[in-house]
Amino acid sequence: MPVDMFTSFRWHDVLDVLVISFILHRLMLLLRGTAALQIVLGLLVLWVIQGIAEAAGLVLTSWFFQGVGAVAVLVVVVVYRNEIREVLRQTNPIRFFFGRPQEIPRLNVNMIVQAAFQLAKSRTGALIVLEKGDKLEPYVREGFALDARFNAQMIETIFAKHSPMHDGAVIIHASRIARVGTFLPLTEKEGLPQHYGTRHRAAIGLSEVSDAAVLVVSEERGEVSLVYRGHVQIMGASQQLKEALDDLLLGADPEMRRRSRRQWWLAYTGGFLLTFLLVSIVWGIYSGRHLSLINVSTPIDFRNIPENLVFMKASAERVEVQITGKRRLVSSLTPEQVQAFLDLKGITFGVHPLVLNQDNIELPLGLEVVRLTPSTVRVEMEQRVEKRVEVKPELVGSLPAGYQIDQVSVTPESVKVSGALSIVGATSSLSTEPIDLGEIEPIDGVKTVETSLVLSSASLRLLPGQSRQVRVSMELRPQKTASDEPKTTETRYHLVRSGETLWGISRRYGVTVEELRRLNQLKPGEVIYPDQKISLGPKQ
Repeated sequence: MPVDMFTSFRWHDVLDVLVISFILHRLMLLLRGTAALQIVLGLLVLWVIQGIAEAAGLVLTSWFFQGVGAVAVLVVVVVYRNEIREVLRQTNPIRFFFGRPQEIPRLNVNMIVQAAFQLAKSRTGALIVLEKGDKLEPYVREGFALDARFNAQMIETIFAKHSPMHDGAVIIHASRIARVGTFLPLTEKEGLPQHYGTRHRAAIGLSEVSDAAVLVVSEERGEVSLVYRGHVQIMGASQQLKEALDDLLLGADPEMRRRSRRQWWLAYTGGFLLTFLLVSIVWGIYSGRHLSLINVSTPIDFRNIPENLVFMKASAERVEVQITGKRRLVSSLTPEQVQAFLDLKGITFGVHPLVLNQDNIELPLGLEVVRLTPSTVRVEMEQRVEKRVEVKPELVGSLPAGYQIDQVSVTPESVKVSGALSIVGATSSLSTEPIDLGEIEPIDGVKTVETSLVLSSASLRLLPGQSRQVRVSMELRPQKTASDEPKTTETRYHLVRSGETLWGISRRYGVTVEELRRLNQLKPGEVIYPDQKISLGPKQ
């Protein structure tokens, strides 16, 4: 069996296997030691053979064993209806799911041995059936129910030579005399010793079809024989019979009879784990060939869009796909393995309803599409047009302190784009990626920055030969401060009056004659005249 059948175990699969394992394990404990368990195991063998035949491709053989298995189930229900009814009657749901297997009250072996040898001593013939796990109702006939406590005196009375129940058998169940005067099925085995009478043949016949132990007391020879599973063993002494009955009815190992609760739980857990393993194997077989369903949501890929058109929008961008296939394949499926697409080749501009079907879904081999939701998608297409637009730099932040931008230029100044008619018509320029002025190294001169254009819409794209990379050049210079500005001072003037001379004016204002000539650009020997405005220099 492939290992990957178990790698797809999910938590609810584990829970499923645990529940079935628990129920089957409880049934095994309930039917342990009975013929019903052997029949169930036989049916399981038939099922295994049928599964092997089916896996090997033996169609006729598989069909034959499938039919035999179905008929066998009906036969078992009919033949063992009494035993099934008894199990259901004695088992309530609480005990079935949570209780320990109910132990049958143990027989008083010493009392049985005493009664058998007392009958042999008096040469009184007897046939005593000790019921174990198998129900005996289907095999015995006549007689009547007694349900009395077992004791040696009552056994002697039942098999007394003048008793009407002398020739029948006594059935002992759970330390009580269940039925008396009962007749058992005779064996059809040949080659038995000549001295075996009807009692021996009846004891062998019952032991062949059930797990009951039968004691035969011969009135001719005064012998006590123990018959089990068709074998007859003569008991020469009471101790020998006691040991044999201990083996059959109570278990040979006294330590097992005194097994602690902890040991019982260990054995119970081991049996449950074995059942869990077997159920897991069955789960692995069926999970590999049984179908399963799963829903997967996947995006729609719009393919083969014509060059003269632009895909604008769709009524649905994802589709839910219901997928079926073998459970092993479905369990290992990932959403990435499911792809949906629509082929837009040959479509025209406008709004178009497009149908989604299984041909639009790509799946791994072995899986099939059951349903798609939605099954129709409306797509809107527009004509593609071209246009030249201006490139504008996006400047953010502030320059380092003390610097300013005198001029900004972009290379190229414009680019040619194409896109949907409605988008291109509303676009006059494209911006660049933001340029942070605070990260620009301060220099006195031109600073060039490489950046990218931002396409404002998904439908816009640059025409071939147009680069998305642009260069932004910025001319930087230091800002002027107040200390760099020339100081402005107020100039003093004197209006010349009649009769004044340069020497007199110089004495009046404290300025030399040479300074006056320099400030007023007077040549040596040049005279001043009334109403002339003479500069006296800056005010002090």
